[in-house]
Amino acid sequence: RDAGVDVFTSGNHIWAKREIYPVLEDQSAPLIRPLNYPPGTPGRGIHRDGDVAVVNLIGRTFMGDSVDCPFRSIDAALEQLAGVSVIIVDLHAEATSEKIAMGHYLDGRVSAVVGTHTHVPTADTRVLPGGTAYVSDLGMVGATNSVLGMEYEPVLQRFLTQLPSRWDPVKTGPAMFNSVFVTVDDSGRATAIERIDREVPA
Repeated sequence: RDAGVDVFTSGNHIWAKREIYPVLEDQSAPLIRPLNYPPGTPGRGIHRDGDVAVVNLIGRTFMGDSVDCPFRSIDAALEQLAGVSVIIVDLHAEATSEKIAMGHYLDGRVSAVVGTHTHVPTADTRVLPGGTAYVSDLGMVGATNSVLGMEYEPVLQRFLTQLPSRWDPVKTGPAMFNSVFVTVDDSGRATAIERIDREVPA
C-alpha cells in the first residue's frame, strides 16, 4: 500500500506457493483470487473499498482448472454489490473470445472489464455502447528481454526438446509496464479508456 497499490488481482498461478495461503485468508490483505474457484478455496474474489469494487474471475476455455462458470459467478457477485457505483472486473483468461463475450455480457452493468493472463497487451481498448470500458489483455509488468517475463533459454529448450525445464523470472535489465487508465463519470459509467505503456530502463 505504501507503493500506491490498492488491490492485487491474481490468476491460476496464485496456488503455486503455499506460503501465499495465509495472506489470501487475511481479509485485510489487498490480495484477491478468482471468485469462481470452488467453495472452500482460500481467499476471496471481491475487494470493496467504499463505492469502488474489484472482482477477480478466471476463464474456463483452455485454462485447465475446474472452476465455476465465470458468467454466473459475476451475476451473483453483482447482486452482492448492488448500489456500488464503480465496479472493475479482471477476467484472467486465455481465450480472447471468452473475454470479449464477458465484456458484452457486462456492458452497462460494470465500469470496466479488463483481461489478463497472456502477458501480451492488446490494442482493442474501447468503451462499449452501454458504458463499460474494455480491453482483452492489459499485458504485464516484467522484464522486456524475456519470454513473458521468464528467462528465454529454458523456454526455448522446452519448445525445442519438449522436455520439462525450470522457468525463472528475469531479474535484471529493462522492464515493461503495461496498463490502462479508465475514466468514469459520477454514475460509474466509463467515458474513456487509454493504454499507458512504458519501458523502464535498467
